[in-house]
Amino acid sequence: MIAFQAVARNLPASIARTAAAPNVATETAYFEKNIGKVKTLDDFMADDRLYRYAADAYGLGDMAYAKAFMRRVLEEGTSSPDSFANRMSDPRYREFAAAFDFSKADAETKIFQDNIRTVTTVTFFTHSGKLFDYAMKAFGLESVTGKIDEIGRAMHDGKLTESFGDPEIDAKVREFLKVYDFNKNGQLTTFDRTLQQKTTDGYYKAVRAEQTQPTVERYVRQQFEENEGATNENVRLALYFSRKGPGLKNAFQVLADPALLQVVQTALGIPKESSAMPIDKQAEVISKRLDFKKLQNPEELQKFLTRFSAMADVQAGPPLSAALTILVGPPASAAMNTDLLMSIQSLRLGGI
Repeated sequence: MIAFQAVARNLPASIARTAAAPNVATETAYFEKNIGKVKTLDDFMADDRLYRYAADAYGLGDMAYAKAFMRRVLEEGTSSPDSFANRMSDPRYREFAAAFDFSKADAETKIFQDNIRTVTTVTFFTHSGKLFDYAMKAFGLESVTGKIDEIGRAMHDGKLTESFGDPEIDAKVREFLKVYDFNKNGQLTTFDRTLQQKTTDGYYKAVRAEQTQPTVERYVRQQFEENEGATNENVRLALYFSRKGPGLKNAFQVLADPALLQVVQTALGIPKESSAMPIDKQAEVISKRLDFKKLQNPEELQKFLTRFSAMADVQAGPPLSAALTILVGPPASAAMNTDLLMSIQSLRLGGI
C-alpha cells in the first residue's frame, strides 16, 4: 500500500523520469523519426524496431514474436465485427488494431486513387466529400475543411488571396495550391501523377502522425508500470487498473483481462476458484459487488485501489506489511491476519 501510494502521489514526475531514461528515450526517438515513413503494413512489419515499440505500447510485447498472428490482427483492422481482433476476448488486440488500422487507410487511399480523375472543377472537388477530406488531411488542413468557399476561391485564383488567420495554415494552403492548381491546369489538374503521389504520401504521413503521440504515451506508461512491477507486482496491477478502470462498463470487460480480474477478485475478496464457474455467473458475482460508474470518479477509484492494496498486503501473509501496521497497529498474534482480512472484506468504501 505504501509503495502504491508513493507512486500515485508523484505519478506525472515518475512517468517523466521513465520517459527520460536513456533506453526509453532512444527507442522513442527512433519511433518518432521513422513511423512517418511507413506507408504499408509490410513497411511496418519489416522494421522490427518500430513494430516492437508499437506492440510494447499496447501491452503486446510478449506476442511480438508471433508476426503472422499479429499481421492478421492488423490486416483485418476493426471495421468489421467479424475481424480477427474483434473476435478476440482480449481488448488489447482491438486497441492495437484500431490504432494501426492499415486496412482503413488503404481503403481510403484506394477510393481517392480510383476517383480523383473524375474531378474536373473546383466546385466538384470541394463538394466531393471523401476526396476533398482526403486531400485536406494530406496537407494538414483538416481544421479548415469547413471553409469550402474560402478554399474554393483560392483554388480558382491559383493563390491565397485571404488569410485563414494562422500563418502555419496559410503556408499549408499555399503548398496545397501548388499541387491543386486549377487556375493554371484547369480540367487536367487531377490527372497529374505528382498530385496523386504528393497527396497519398501526405495522407499516410498524417495518419502516422496521429498514431505517434498516443503510442509514445502508452509506451512510456507501459515501461513505467513494468519497472514498478519488477519491484512489486501488486503496484503494477494497481497502476494498470488506475489506467483502465475509468473505461470499464461491465463485468465482461474485467473477465476478458486477467490483470483486471486479479485486481477485482483481490479487492472484493472473490476466490480465484470462482474462475471455474460459468462466465455469466462470474459476471453476476462481480456486477453485484462493483459499481462500474463509480470507477469514473477519481476519488472512488482511489478508494477501490486502496482496498486492493490493503487486501493484497494481507493475502501476502505474515508478517503484515508496514502499511497495514501503520493503519491498524502491530498485531498481537499471527491470528490477527485473518481478523483483519475479514474486516477489510466487510468495508464498503463509499459503496463500491
